[in-house]
Amino acid sequence: MKRFGYFLLMGNLFWAAYGADNLRAPDIRSVGMGGNEVTQAPLFNPALIAFQPQKSIHLNYINRYLLKELGTFSGSCYLPTHWLSTGLDLSAFGYEEYKELMVRLSVAKALGERWSLGVAFHYSFLQTVLLEQSQGRVSTDVGILFKPMNNLLIGLLTTNLPAVIIGDKQLETADFESYLVQFGFHWQFINSLSIAGSISVDEQHKPMGSLGMEYTPYSTFYLRAGVQSAPLLPAIGVGYRLRQFTIDTAAIYHRALGMSVGIGLSYFF
Repeated sequence: MKRFGYFLLMGNLFWAAYGADNLRAPDIRSVGMGGNEVTQAPLFNPALIAFQPQKSIHLNYINRYLLKELGTFSGSCYLPTHWLSTGLDLSAFGYEEYKELMVRLSVAKALGERWSLGVAFHYSFLQTVLLEQSQGRVSTDVGILFKPMNNLLIGLLTTNLPAVIIGDKQLETADFESYLVQFGFHWQFINSLSIAGSISVDEQHKPMGSLGMEYTPYSTFYLRAGVQSAPLLPAIGVGYRLRQFTIDTAAIYHRALGMSVGIGLSYFF
């Protein structure tokens, strides 16, 4: 029981630090740039799928504070098409005594060359073995993107809204039920440098922000850095592309809890 209580404490600390549910850490590229979810992470904003130039498969793992119990693994497949783009995401968080699982289906449509709209429906399941309780949630993400020019992307996103709780409603899981409203941008400042940022507000009206950059010294090598507020979380990352594959790594530092690290593998076809 002490171990379970310790885990719940750490899970709550994670939610306070990142402002997102445990099942959806941003992809490792955006983690290294401070965590901009609106214009970089299809796992949050389904509208991004319609603007992707290629079909892709992604595997991501992030380990929070170097504790194996606080790891999230996600797998995604995105299929952009001219008529209707689709995506499938699977995520798992936790360990034997505490598990969270998510299945998410996304659809997106490009509305001309400048706009795209996306909607995602997902089912999340939480199970606590020690307390013999479980809870499910059916929720929706809605995102919209606008390209006022070819090198600038602006996005608006709501996550987990609306949401319906299924199962034991007395189980206290504030992070499992929370929602966010977010606004962000991604600007290709010059050919080798891009800047991304976002602001968001949760259901407690707590504002959060992120700002990051990606520098490409060579066509296949990427250097990233960023910061997220509330609390202040600096991040760094690197990426390397080899033909159709891209490997990304990132690290985030929390002054009280320590380091979180992540690695991702992407295949484009």
